[in-house]
Amino acid sequence: SVARFGLGATGNADFGYFGGGGPGEKSTVDRIDYANDVVEAPSKGPLSVARFGLGATGNASFGYFGGGYTGSDNGVIDRIDYSNDTADASPKGSISPAIRGLSATGNSSFGYFGGGHPAKSTVSRVDYSNDTATAATKGPLSAGRKYLGASSSQANAITVGTLFPAPTVRENVAPQGTDFGYFGGGTTPTVSTVDRVDYASDTLTALVKGPLSSARRTLGATGNASFGYFGGGEGPSEVSTI
Repeated sequence: SVARFGLGATGNADFGYFGGGGPGEKSTVDRIDYANDVVEAPSKGPLSVARFGLGATGNASFGYFGGGYTGSDNGVIDRIDYSNDTADASPKGSISPAIRGLSATGNSSFGYFGGGHPAKSTVSRVDYSNDTATAATKGPLSAGRKYLGASSSQANAITVGTLFPAPTVRENVAPQGTDFGYFGGGTTPTVSTVDRVDYASDTLTALVKGPLSSARRTLGATGNASFGYFGGGEGPSEVSTI
């Protein structure tokens, strides 16, 4: 409904939700109906805090939007209830420290927010069964980075995370899974590294897996139970590779 960059996105099997963004800080949440995706996305209940540079993930019932930039780094986690998406998003727990430029993915029980500006290796886990608590710090990524992409190994995964720097802001996407989360690319420096977070043992340092075909940042990612796809980004120049 509003042209913007640096937003976060997630959803369920029926709808996609796009929240926040810039220029400036916005709290707008738009909903795309997959059954009628040619109409303009209607605005739903806003985020509790206007911001850009946030990450997003969720499960079949709720979407969680965390982190971002509000004039300073912000750690608030907002929860959208898909069964009542016209209400204002509810502030839940927070990410500590406050951060922007992160990416997010997860499974039906937990959401994982990883990386961030300036080049952090932190991974924070949101427990959906107790989402008022501060997100728990888990095993870190193999190295600090920002503006990365994330995906997970679950069929019909639907979570999406975003990230970007300030003042130049870019976005990135990601889905949800059951067994592993994959965080790929990012900067500083710009890398092709793919780290795998094991949800069954998430206190360990993420394992480095086969790299992307080229080093890049500000990329997008999605996938299913068998494959993850990382597309686009900046190399030293923009790339179209998937």
